[in-house]
Amino acid sequence: MNILTINSGSTSIKFKLYKMPEEGVIASGKIENIGFDKSLISFKTNHESVNLDDIRIADHKAGLNFIIDKLTDSKIGVIKDKKEIYAVGHRIVNVGDRVSSHVVIDNQMVETLRDCIDLAPLHNPPNLTGMEVSMDVFGKDTINVGVFDNIFHKNMPPEAFLYGIPYDYYEKYRIRKYGFHGIAYAYMVEKGAALIGKDLKDIKVIVMMLGGGSSITAVKNGISIDTSMGFTPAEGLIMSTRSGDMDPAILTYLMNKEKIGAKEIDNIINKKSGVLGLSKKYSDFVNIQKGVKENDPDCVRAFEAYCYRIKKYIGAYAAAMDGVDLIIFGGGIGENSPMTREKILSGLSFLGLSLDNEKNSNDKLCERLISSAGSRVHVCVAKVDEELIIARETHNLVKN
Repeated sequence: MNILTINSGSTSIKFKLYKMPEEGVIASGKIENIGFDKSLISFKTNHESVNLDDIRIADHKAGLNFIIDKLTDSKIGVIKDKKEIYAVGHRIVNVGDRVSSHVVIDNQMVETLRDCIDLAPLHNPPNLTGMEVSMDVFGKDTINVGVFDNIFHKNMPPEAFLYGIPYDYYEKYRIRKYGFHGIAYAYMVEKGAALIGKDLKDIKVIVMMLGGGSSITAVKNGISIDTSMGFTPAEGLIMSTRSGDMDPAILTYLMNKEKIGAKEIDNIINKKSGVLGLSKKYSDFVNIQKGVKENDPDCVRAFEAYCYRIKKYIGAYAAAMDGVDLIIFGGGIGENSPMTREKILSGLSFLGLSLDNEKNSNDKLCERLISSAGSRVHVCVAKVDEELIIARETHNLVKN
């Protein structure tokens, strides 16, 4: 069975075509700069690789049609007709608590998703666009499935997901912690448990997705019991451009002092804060780390704050679970930054944790244990494969 996974951004489409249940990747690629004069296109199969930067892709519908044209091309394609794609799995960031599982998409579900746009205003609209375009392009011959980022956190207990505001607002507007990065977490905890030879239902795990958007989650016996991102992705850790946790009164204070409205304050906490705001110049960790090595005080300030916030959450989640057996690093920063991992884990010896510096620095093997042989807490690095989880969940829904 051929299953196409789509992760639709505001100006991009990332895709993979899987042969299921074998989980073999037949083709993959992405289109960036959709709607600009020149789009960036990559298309890859086992026998062909194409990169283009001189074609204009006007919108997401044109982008998906372009992908189908390449998949069915007589020379470089891997299928003869789009009807050979049995189902399309779509990543959706936040559906709130409207549904409790991944679902086959119909018109009613599209409207439900449209009602949830304000729960993730940066991500949900392009996710929804990708889904609507897919339903239009493929028609009734292909099943569309929504795989939701927040479903992983669906069993979080009320004491963890409720905020200390009038309960009426939860009942009226469903204001609560939802959590994100769930598709990535589902993959990472499975990989981490396999690395230490344990059943996920028997261990306590702290798992981190560290990248442009960063979050950390406590998983006890296979269930997410708490996570750092909340009602929106702005809560929790310091991120690339998002503030993370702060005193909520700061918002009204700044609005009064700077004479700005809700739209501008939202822009500040989501696009001008994080390590960008703290360093005053960089939102990416490549430059932040370079600055730290050169003793740039702005970069050191941002790096120290970023790592400290994560360490504090590790301590909190160890307390919430009455211990921890495994800590997992994932995401662009988590996978590729030994100095960040070392900084975060320093000072956690009270947990019985000991890092193997040689294993931590060896990046030849991405998925690996980096804790020392005598460490009571295992630490590992797991490469994130969200597309594979989307393909699996889609296959599980449609195979019968």
